[in-house]
Amino acid sequence: MLQTRSFAESRILHKRDHNGHNEEHPPDLDLSVLLGNVYNELVDNFRYVAMILFSQNLQLCPYEEQVQRVKYVTELAEICSRGVLRGECGQSVMTVLVDEMCKKPENAEKYPWHEGCCGKARADRYACFLEHRLTDPDAIPAYKIPEASEICKSRSADKDAFLLNFVHEAARRHFRMYAPALIAIGHNFDDITEECCRDAATSSQCFSQKMPAHVTQLKFVSAVQKHNCYILDKFGERALKATKLIETCQTFPAASFKNVHNIVLGIAHQSKTCCGGDVMGCMIERLKLTTKMCEKKDEISSELKKCCDKDTIERSSCVAQMENDEIPADLSPHVREYIEDPQVCKHFADEKDVHLAKFTCDYAKRHPKFSIQLLLRISKGYEDLLTKCCAEEKSHDCLVKGDHELKKEIDSGKSLLKMTCDTFGQLGPCLFKDKMLVKYTKKMPQVRDESLLKITTGITTAGEKCCKLPAEKQMPCVDGGLALVIGEMCEKLPANFSNEKVVHCCSDSYGNQRPCFFALGPDEKYVPPKLSVDSFHFTDALCSSSEDVAHKQQTFLIHLVKHKPHITEEQLKKVITEYEAMKEHCCKAANHAECFIIEGPKLIEKCEGLIGVQAAAHLHA
Repeated sequence: MLQTRSFAESRILHKRDHNGHNEEHPPDLDLSVLLGNVYNELVDNFRYVAMILFSQNLQLCPYEEQVQRVKYVTELAEICSRGVLRGECGQSVMTVLVDEMCKKPENAEKYPWHEGCCGKARADRYACFLEHRLTDPDAIPAYKIPEASEICKSRSADKDAFLLNFVHEAARRHFRMYAPALIAIGHNFDDITEECCRDAATSSQCFSQKMPAHVTQLKFVSAVQKHNCYILDKFGERALKATKLIETCQTFPAASFKNVHNIVLGIAHQSKTCCGGDVMGCMIERLKLTTKMCEKKDEISSELKKCCDKDTIERSSCVAQMENDEIPADLSPHVREYIEDPQVCKHFADEKDVHLAKFTCDYAKRHPKFSIQLLLRISKGYEDLLTKCCAEEKSHDCLVKGDHELKKEIDSGKSLLKMTCDTFGQLGPCLFKDKMLVKYTKKMPQVRDESLLKITTGITTAGEKCCKLPAEKQMPCVDGGLALVIGEMCEKLPANFSNEKVVHCCSDSYGNQRPCFFALGPDEKYVPPKLSVDSFHFTDALCSSSEDVAHKQQTFLIHLVKHKPHITEEQLKKVITEYEAMKEHCCKAANHAECFIIEGPKLIEKCEGLIGVQAAAHLHA
């Protein structure tokens, strides 16, 4: 679990220093955490944030139970907001909320850890809850969207309860999603519902048209925020700040470095708070940061006004989703001063981090078509160049000569993008995915089937979505999408994972993850297992829905490569042809299952002849 939890816990459950703030806080984001003061900050949104905290930590509790908790703490907070400081009103908001979660014994079968967590010292209880969150995607059944008539009836009966229930269902499944984003997506769902429920005759069609994009957006925002926490946890605050610096400079190329720097500090601090599980602090920091940005909107971007005119929740969501501004006409196309300035080594020696940040920001402003990951590699290349050249007597000559190394990094990034999109265009999504499955199974055969399927699905989705975009948007789209997929896979690797090259790609450099995986060859240390009884399962499920059949075929492909990692493309084509012939034959037979029992072993024998795999004596159906 995230190491940053201790930061959040100390922030919300311990007294502040004598100046009233923690030294790690940006001064303009200093918060009061007393229950009543937090309520005054959030007002109507308080109950939604409370619901999010309860639902993200007691994920198996029904809505009816959670809403009683929300009702109690909201009524108490409203009383405290009038200036009352005695009793619970003198406690931090998180102390009161955790007290509420511990008020009554929970079902020991659902939460065997509950009593132990609540019995800990007050400062340790919430960290214990965070450690026991359900992380398995299958732990909570997928949410089934009700019929249109039922949705419209529920909203009409009680709009507030309708929205609160949506927030509950989303929060319990997306336990790392930030409260501001969950509430904003809840409001978006409410807007869709309001529009679709105007006409009962077309409501079903309306929901069918609008809900897929809504669900996709929910999953994407959740994945991005989870990825922020992954960067923070695995690569540290400096790496997270670097990614947010690039993102902010690309979005607001007219903003001064001072304004960008303050925004990045705010985002990084908010991310630590949100990733640490401080739901209330996360909400307040996001709103305060957005307010600060809106106060300086004329200095940052002319486009900010559209967001700043909205209410607080919509404003925050709007800012987070802003497209990049146009590059200002007066912005010089090059940043040669970072190579040619005679004082460059002095700047690097005096203020290394500031100098590198200014270079990275100036480069990002001029190259919105470059991905964050490529710009991180360029920034690292520039740092390495300065480290090398500034130690030499003729540093200027060294810098000028070394400049071509940065250009090589750019060419490499462009080449990788072109190769991906060209291959996708030639093969189409199905064959492209099969090719990626074979390629990545050879690279990391120790990875579980589900993870291999997920990463290759992600690569295919990126190709499908991004390669048809305008050229200037392709690289950020492809690299950004693949970063999410690679990050999720790396996060799930066991501590003792045997493939050292994969571990290196996961842990060495965030910006270099994709090129590192791309450059991996087959794992030469891998010893393939002998074909066993449980290696392949051919059943009548191969004759079911097309989606299930595709999944079965892809799993067959993975197992085949895991048993024969050096299989050639020609051998693979022959095996797939035999596999398809068997499937077609058995799916036409009167008894599918019996046919597969007979034909399955025959297919493995043919594989033995084609690729030299020793077949097992018999095969499970």
